[in-house]
Amino acid sequence: MKIEWNEDLAVGVEKIDEQHKELFNRFNHLLEACSAGSGSKEIGSLLCFLDEYVRVHFSDEEKLQVAHSYPDYPLHREQHRIFINKLDEFKKEMLTEGATLSLTIATNRMMIDWLLNHIAQMDKKIGEFINQKKC
Repeated sequence: MKIEWNEDLAVGVEKIDEQHKELFNRFNHLLEACSAGSGSKEIGSLLCFLDEYVRVHFSDEEKLQVAHSYPDYPLHREQHRIFINKLDEFKKEMLTEGATLSLTIATNRMMIDWLLNHIAQMDKKIGEFINQKKC
């Protein structure tokens, strides 16, 4: 199973779209590992990657929103904080309990929701707003 990036998910801001594609690629590594029965080996790697990558990505998105006076910036920033808090919980669980099946499943659920809902809905609105202002 894979979650494929497609142009319907494009925000229309090249830097952000490239970052989103990388998130899809990394998550697909976990899904492939899960299909092969080795998800617990990949989960730690994904959590470490996300810990660094999403903080940079979220910062880039938030700077873009501020620069364009995006009206839903506070709500969007809060969604980022919720994701980071959940990620921090998962990292703590990884340290205390290891790469459990429940952690792998919870991470899968969070990532699927984020990739398919947050990007497709909230992030697309940023691109639409910015591109509308250009007209």
